[in-house]
Amino acid sequence: MAGSGQSHDIAAQDDAHLRSLGIKPELQRTLGFLSNFAVAFSYISVATGTFTLIALGLGVGGPAFFWSWPIIILGQTFVALNFAELASHFPVAGSIYQWSKRLANRTLGWFTGWFYFWAGVVTVTAVAGTVPLVLSSILGIDLKAQSPLPFFNNLVFYALITLVITTLINGIGARVLATINNIGVGAEILGMLVFALILLLFFRVQDLSVLTQTAGIETPETGGYLPVFAVAMFMSLFVVYGFDTAGTFGEETLDASRQAPRGILSAIWLSGLVGAIFLLAIILATPDMTAALTDPSPISTAIKSALGDTFGTIYLMVILIAVFVCTLAIQGATVRLMFSMGRDRRMPLGSLWGSVHPTFKTPTNAALAVGILAALPFFLTDSPGLIATGATGLIYLSYFMANLGVLVARLRGWPHGQAWFKLGGWGLVINILALVWGGLMIINFALWSDPALFGDFGSDLRDFTNPSLTGITSGGNAITWLPDIPFFEGTVLLILIVGIVYYVVAARGREDVEQLPDVATGEATIG
Repeated sequence: MAGSGQSHDIAAQDDAHLRSLGIKPELQRTLGFLSNFAVAFSYISVATGTFTLIALGLGVGGPAFFWSWPIIILGQTFVALNFAELASHFPVAGSIYQWSKRLANRTLGWFTGWFYFWAGVVTVTAVAGTVPLVLSSILGIDLKAQSPLPFFNNLVFYALITLVITTLINGIGARVLATINNIGVGAEILGMLVFALILLLFFRVQDLSVLTQTAGIETPETGGYLPVFAVAMFMSLFVVYGFDTAGTFGEETLDASRQAPRGILSAIWLSGLVGAIFLLAIILATPDMTAALTDPSPISTAIKSALGDTFGTIYLMVILIAVFVCTLAIQGATVRLMFSMGRDRRMPLGSLWGSVHPTFKTPTNAALAVGILAALPFFLTDSPGLIATGATGLIYLSYFMANLGVLVARLRGWPHGQAWFKLGGWGLVINILALVWGGLMIINFALWSDPALFGDFGSDLRDFTNPSLTGITSGGNAITWLPDIPFFEGTVLLILIVGIVYYVVAARGREDVEQLPDVATGEATIG
């Protein structure tokens, strides 16, 4: 472990790097590698994603949906490798917004950040809305019942309580966030692996051949199994993103040019390993696969069937911790993005969000703003699962835009300087693979069930992953005034229109507050 004197020297070097990027160091550097990795691991949160959507994966694709996991880990590895090199050059708050701005141009950078910001806000909403779902499984709470607050049911009430707590923690500072987050990550990794290994060693009831079985719903009307598999893989798509969070906490990490890329890659690869073992264990320990295809909580059923109600409850407690720290981490990453764009005066009221609390040394105003924005959808709807569909697609769209900007820079000769993590001659190939992968996944998100657009590809199954806006409910009732258009495309269109208006009126042509040549990495200009 580095002594205080050595840590001070490393922090001074990190701050010098920031100044060379035209950024004044203001955030407190308190995070080491483990904390940097943990916040990215928590954003991914295998436990949260599998608990929330494994019923979709099994119900649509059958046990064979398992193979979507290694496919998506591989595809996202191309993105993560690209981002790791970027984080080594630019370990700054705002991650893909900053990378796009510096390597492509301000317009692409701004729209990348704009989409990614709202994707982050809506993801916070969706995951905060998952907390009451787990609570209800543990305590038997009726989520549709009237809450202690007028006009809110219990689902919205406990989601809002979650947001109040995570906002307070994010507002206090990175050290408190990291401490709570590290405990949560330890519990998640240990809990999931322990349960998985016990199931695999002592309670396996299915043969490995089950991994080739489908749910049997593929028909000529759905276009065969490929479209069905594409829908079922949404569970894995919902889990494996957010690894760039290790980069966005770079300004608060010691030895950031080295630790941020390590955090990115460690988070995705360890998540991939833990997720593969856990999913395999659950599938092989499922006592009745036919019943599991329609079970709303097949994980709980498998664990309770094998280990009893007590261990099933312990598992749910692990899930509850994981979902809470996932909310905490996603909000923390979104706060840093808002702070970064505000610091550049690229957000409405930018000076307010780009400020640092004098005592806590954290962007407290941005933390409060993200908490409030994430709470607002609950005043309209109690459909967190549907909100998650739009949020996930926006994340992949933002990643694609960032990778496109980096490709432009690579074709112009970037990187011109050295960094701790470098792809060398493989950089262009990996960048292109990341774009191909991301483009295919965006198409997968955007496919709608309308046969006039996509024929029989997936048919009505597409409503699971990209339903109409008319599927949004409030108090269990449909919101009738919403238009009958796909959720993903509708969300993108709304954010794009508002973004264009703001950018043309207020942001276009505005100089960033601090903008100097990038001496550290050899970039002579920014955009």
